[in-house]
Amino acid sequence: MELKRFGVSIPRDLLELFDEVVTKRGYIGRSEAIRDAMRLYISQQRWESEDATGFASINIVYEHKPKLMAALLKSQHDSKAKVISTLHTHITHTHCFEILTVEGTVIEIHKLADKIGGISGIEFIEIFTFSLPETEGCKQLQES
Repeated sequence: MELKRFGVSIPRDLLELFDEVVTKRGYIGRSEAIRDAMRLYISQQRWESEDATGFASINIVYEHKPKLMAALLKSQHDSKAKVISTLHTHITHTHCFEILTVEGTVIEIHKLADKIGGISGIEFIEIFTFSLPETEGCKQLQES
């Protein structure tokens, strides 16, 4: 990977806050922290486009009930978003934690999460979205 140097002018108080984060997170220096921040910013911007494709994890906490689990499976099979993997964990005698790894467009992923969130007995649902530079949509972003 070729590295390039560039200069940035920012307010002193913002730099001081940033340096606190750099120290707290254990970065060797600002450069890697800036690279991480840039990757996150680019990924978030990418997800603002409704036709963008990428990946997400959908984290779900729910009551362990056969009807609910059947509805959860049906929503995954009926979705246009592709469910790549699932991780199912029994966290208590009555509750489960499930993580779905999915691929699709922003709309497809959010439709799946909304469908799951509407199932009776789902107590928590959260989406973590990301895109990778080597995916087709990211290449288009880099070209523009």
